[in-house]
Amino acid sequence: MPLFRYRVRNREGIILNGTLEGVDLPGVIERLDTLGYIPISIKEEKMKSQAGGAININIPFLKPRVKLVDLIVFTRQFVTLHKAGLPMLTAITALQAQTRSKALAKALDGVRKDLMGGITLSSALSKYPSIFNELYVNSVWGGETGGVLDDILARVADLLDHERRLRADILSALRYPIFVVLMFGVAIFVLATFVLPKFITIIGSAGGKVPTPTRILITITDALQKYWVLGLLAIGLTFVLFILFLRTKGGRLWWDQFKLKLPVFGAITYKLTLSRFARMFETLDRTGLPILRSLNLVGKTVGNAYFAQKTDMLAESVRRGRGLAAPMKEAKVFPPMVVQMVATGEESGSLDDMLRQVSDFYDSEIEYAVKNLTSMIEPILIMILGVGAVFVILAIIMPYMSILSQLAR
Repeated sequence: MPLFRYRVRNREGIILNGTLEGVDLPGVIERLDTLGYIPISIKEEKMKSQAGGAININIPFLKPRVKLVDLIVFTRQFVTLHKAGLPMLTAITALQAQTRSKALAKALDGVRKDLMGGITLSSALSKYPSIFNELYVNSVWGGETGGVLDDILARVADLLDHERRLRADILSALRYPIFVVLMFGVAIFVLATFVLPKFITIIGSAGGKVPTPTRILITITDALQKYWVLGLLAIGLTFVLFILFLRTKGGRLWWDQFKLKLPVFGAITYKLTLSRFARMFETLDRTGLPILRSLNLVGKTVGNAYFAQKTDMLAESVRRGRGLAAPMKEAKVFPPMVVQMVATGEESGSLDDMLRQVSDFYDSEIEYAVKNLTSMIEPILIMILGVGAVFVILAIIMPYMSILSQLAR
């Protein structure tokens, strides 16, 4: 389909530039007129043939990434412009020109074209999953459906900013443990590669027997040196298969449930999901939407397939005429405190306030857990390094003792 480059003026008198696909020039003019634009100039773009040219290879892993901070800035700016009354298409066009991320600007250009073609914002954003994840797209869909796009996107921006700070705090807490583990691994590799072979040579010449821990360490090191290429290929293949598995409904459900059971990090993920559930539910319920409708939207925006399944079950119970508290207790994923606060909110008519308090409580719990992440990891790290240190000591000392015993004879 031909591509037309246009220059138009919108209802506010702002001049906009862009491109639009169309069958012919009159059709493009009609579409621009439908969108409320006054055409200034429209020219058909000459499509360059790719025959004999460079082949455009699209590799997902090599796509330019959009920094989380750029996505947060875009979301907050979009909320501001949309609240100010600017048409969605005008806001997207303005933000496309302002963003410093080339990858985000390119995606917004595609979103703008889709919006001009009559596609909803959530559908347009869903075409760029590497930038707008499932939580983001579903939240936009919920905002469009419930008529609370500004409030939902403001919440999404807060969630993204919260997760950005959470990610930074976790990386800061893990920096020292990761450094210690890497240095320990390097020390083992050096000892197994340069020190232990000499001991083995001496033991062999003296007719002694190589200790089992030493043989195990040497075997592992030799295997890493000889088969590291196959090892990398195996890791890469496993990663690809795992990603494909996660794209299935059952795989995603299993993984999201498994994340909640992980040591240390599972508790943080669980609290983050509860906070997200309460915050989204409170936002939608405050707008006056029926509880059943709010629950259906929350299930798609909570960001965890396991919690989404439980939320759908909760919505089904509400559909049958039951309240919220009893089904939440039966779901066995909501803590007793949350169930009691929801029950209190239902009885007193202050469900929104109760949900906000739940979200605030778990936000503070997450911050406390992250600040104490290093102290929680230290016992696990000490245990792992202790076992490894004992094994290395045995692998080194036992050959040395064997050599001494051979010399004593």
